[in-house]
Amino acid sequence: MTSTVPSVVSRAAGNGRVIAASIKPGAQLTDSIEQVCRDHGVHTAVILSVIGTIQEVYLRNPRDITTLPIHREHEFADEIDTVVLQRPMEILSIQGNVTTLDGKLWAHCHALFSEAGGNVRGGHVFRATIWSQGEVFLQELTDIRIDREYDREVTGLPQIRLHGCDAGPADGR
Repeated sequence: MTSTVPSVVSRAAGNGRVIAASIKPGAQLTDSIEQVCRDHGVHTAVILSVIGTIQEVYLRNPRDITTLPIHREHEFADEIDTVVLQRPMEILSIQGNVTTLDGKLWAHCHALFSEAGGNVRGGHVFRATIWSQGEVFLQELTDIRIDREYDREVTGLPQIRLHGCDAGPADGR
């Protein structure tokens, strides 16, 4: 079933397997999540839970002066704020999804981390290196495939496109 109203496009998905993974010290978080999905033949997933610790993270947040469309979103681009934290920190929460971008799996993660003294930092995760462990739980989505395509006119960012297994995208493109 597909539902559309002017500002929302949606499609129901089925629940597939729940996949648990242990990420070892020194591994890169998002690359590891993408590899777990490749290893299990998963194309679309929800990141249910990630806990553990990191030793380095590159986070992105919009600046107060950021406007749409964003033309440069990579690490240290002038339109966004890139924060690099290089110290052991607890992973309090990571949520996100795994979709495809330009034909490759892409783990899109937003996270909260706590540093010594309990200060919390967060944002979009460009990359993070596991310190002592990473415990990841993924929910595979079935009956749907989600990919991303850059919306160069409005946001400048890769936006999701919803596809049923036997049909084209829900928005008719």
